[in-house]
Amino acid sequence: MWLGVFILCVMGVGALWQRSNEIAAWNGGVCCHNGLPWEYFDTSSQGCRGYNAGDYHTWISYAVDK
Repeated sequence: MWLGVFILCVMGVGALWQRSNEIAAWNGGVCCHNGLPWEYFDTSSQGCRGYNAGDYHTWISYAVDK
C-alpha cells in the first residue's frame, strides 16, 4: 500500500514541476531567450501545442497558453 501512495505522490510532484516549467517557458507568450513572441506551429497527437520564436521552440501541454 505504501508503495502505491509513494508512486502517486511522485506523480503529483512531477505534474506540478512540469506545469511550473511550462509556465516559465511560456513567459506570457514571449520567448525568454530572444524576446520574440511565440508563434504556434503544430499540435502533437497527444494534444501538446508547439511554438516557435526565432531559433527556439517549446511544447506546451498544460493550459498555460490560453
